[in-house]
Amino acid sequence: MSEIMGVIYPVPSNLLQRIFTGKDVFIKHPTCFKQLKPGQKILFYSSHEIRGIAGEATIKRIEMMKLDDIYRKYGERVFITREEARSYSRPLKDRKRGGAYRDVTFLVLELENIRKYEKVVKPKRFITVGGKYLTKQEYESIIRSQ
Repeated sequence: MSEIMGVIYPVPSNLLQRIFTGKDVFIKHPTCFKQLKPGQKILFYSSHEIRGIAGEATIKRIEMMKLDDIYRKYGERVFITREEARSYSRPLKDRKRGGAYRDVTFLVLELENIRKYEKVVKPKRFITVGGKYLTKQEYESIIRSQ
C-alpha cells in the first residue's frame, strides 16, 4: 500500500475561495482523519460546478473540538461562519440525551502554505463527502499535472 501523505476533502466552490483569501482554519465532521498528522497535505476538491482539485495547504495542527470552542479559539480565521457550521451539523446532531442535544465534535485543521492551483486537476476517482486519503503517488501525479 502506498504511503499516506494527506487527505482530499470536498468543499463547495463558493466556500473554497474563503480559504484561498486568508481563512486558515478548516473544520468538518470527523471523517477520514485518523491517519492525518501535522505536516501532511490537505487538497481541496472544489465540488458543485468545478468538480476538481483546486488547491492545497499543509496541516499545521489537528484538533477535535466542539463548535463554541472552535470559534472562541479561532474566531474569524474559520472558513465558515458559526451559523453555517450549525446548519451544516444540524442533520448530524447526536441523539437526544436527557432532553437536550449534545454538541457535535468537529475536526479542526489549522493550515499553512495555502495555495490555489494554476489549473484545476480532475481526480481519477470520485471524491465522496467524507473525503479520501491522499497517497504519495496520487500527490505526485497531481503536482505533475500543474
